Amino acid sequence: MDNPGPPMTSSRRNGFTLFEVILVLIILVVIAAFAFPTLDSMIYGRRLIQSAERLQNELLEARVEAMRTGQAQVFRATLNGNSYSIEPWLSGNEDSDASAGATVMNAGGLVKTDRLAGGTVGITTGQLGEDAKQLAGDVQFLGIETVVDARNALELQKNGEAPPIGGVGVATTGGISSPLLLYPDGSSTTAQIILADSRGRRMAIQLRGVTGRSNSVRLSPVDAASIPAIAPGPAIQGGF
Repeated sequence: MDNPGPPMTSSRRNGFTLFEVILVLIILVVIAAFAFPTLDSMIYGRRLIQSAERLQNELLEARVEAMRTGQAQVFRATLNGNSYSIEPWLSGNEDSDASAGATVMNAGGLVKTDRLAGGTVGITTGQLGEDAKQLAGDVQFLGIETVVDARNALELQKNGEAPPIGGVGVATTGGISSPLLLYPDGSSTTAQIILADSRGRRMAIQLRGVTGRSNSVRLSPVDAASIPAIAPGPAIQGGF
């Protein structure tokens, strides 16, 4: 009688073949190729939002500081640059009232001056303070508009500046914006600060002169090619 042989068992393959490993790697590369641009865009977009939130909070803190100490605060920034400062405003008269230029909003959400109220959008030269800060990454000040009316024009003239009344002054790339003042009574210069990143995304921070309160608005993006490289700011100096 023949002895039965060992029972036949099906062999189970362990591990993966080289082909399967390569196939998995190819799939992962394809997924990463689609996911990375989206992730990269989210990171850059978040930098812009964080910069706007940080600046808005700092302006709020400066407003509170002005009300607490009775000392007006001033914001200046480098146009097409990323440097800015918020410091006490050293003028000959520290008990200034409101710089309440009347404004209206256009369809795009931008602040426009009501010229019947005697105001104009003006930008002049100046200096940043000693404690200058910088926006994050590729975020820059694309535009800074401050409404010059009879009240803050008087304050600027006390400090040796001559802002245009009834005209428009424009700072060159790398120039310093007109002072944005935050007063002890809680009011401020009516202003709009536009931030942009290298991909053309923009956000605006708008301040209302009467209340001194600010809000942020996401603006429609522009062609990235129209966004200039971040300009080097002038030498940082103290005092105003």
